[in-house]
Amino acid sequence: MGPLELPSTQGGMSRHCEELYARLAARGHEVSVYCQRAGESPHRGMTLKRIPGTRLPGWERLGYSFLASLRSLFGRYDIVHYHSFSSSGFCYLPRLGRKRVVVTVHRLEWQDQKWGFMARTFLRFCEWAAVRASAVMITVSRAFKSDLESRYKRIGRVHYVANGVTPPRQVAPDVVAGFGLTPGAYALTVGRLVLEKGLDLAVDACIQAAGDPARRFELAIVGGARHSDEYVDALRARAADAGAPVHFLGLRTGNELEALYGHAAVFLAPSYHEGQPLTVLEAMSHGRCVVASDISAHSELIGDAGVLFASGDTDALARELHAVLSDPARAADLGAAGRRKVLDSDEYQWDRAADETEQILVAL
Repeated sequence: MGPLELPSTQGGMSRHCEELYARLAARGHEVSVYCQRAGESPHRGMTLKRIPGTRLPGWERLGYSFLASLRSLFGRYDIVHYHSFSSSGFCYLPRLGRKRVVVTVHRLEWQDQKWGFMARTFLRFCEWAAVRASAVMITVSRAFKSDLESRYKRIGRVHYVANGVTPPRQVAPDVVAGFGLTPGAYALTVGRLVLEKGLDLAVDACIQAAGDPARRFELAIVGGARHSDEYVDALRARAADAGAPVHFLGLRTGNELEALYGHAAVFLAPSYHEGQPLTVLEAMSHGRCVVASDISAHSELIGDAGVLFASGDTDALARELHAVLSDPARAADLGAAGRRKVLDSDEYQWDRAADETEQILVAL
């Protein structure tokens, strides 16, 4: 439990769960996925079970977590696998039914700027409960593994399993032109349109460059808002007032998303917090040069196969972005290095992720 929707249309955790459990189901394991918005079941071998819940901002995952945990208590399961600390606040419930609990950490939600004191305190409690109730934990980041082992003395009980990436498809640039973008000349960012993704930095960098023909670039923002569009509306208004070429393209999947990745000049990842972002992996697999904030997740994933800027610093982002856009050869070299790092390694393959996760679960 953890993904609010399957099949996945947005969000790295939902995609992670879909790719991982589809492979485990194909190997003969019985897999039930509890989600608030469930498509037709079975889906790729998984049984999807809908969990009703509130749509109130800030309460959606809490209600989902409680009801899903309660249902799992009475289900005939050997293992209950939680994804994210925010879904794990009630992970003691399945323990009452002698079920083994596993928790995968995708990011530290209590770090998000949007939370107030009460919400942040509750999320820290969820983290504490997950650590205490779980038989083992899995992280998608080596930094998270080290952090949990250090803070909670969980040496030997925290495992690192990287995300995977699907090899990209080549799509003609006509799709991109249909969005009003110039193929090979725009910066792209993909993800949920929420504060912690740092979209304000990308928009402000585009605004800074808008008045200078030598620095001006198009910015394509792909993704949907979780609840309110107030944040997005403010960004739209800011870009429009400055006359900056910012394109809000909404949620895009399939060939449209492949084309946007494939024909971007550069990929932006200005997030304040991440785990191991699938969007960055996807951009690297397409051979795009990645310009990312220097948070630990990006440093670990990108290394020297991209460009890092000081997190939260719009001027630094603008400088690094201009440097790679004005030097296509360097951008191409960095993009090629990122592609090799992702596609030529076993580390970022979904089959490998399924192998390692299966070994961890079967050993319990």
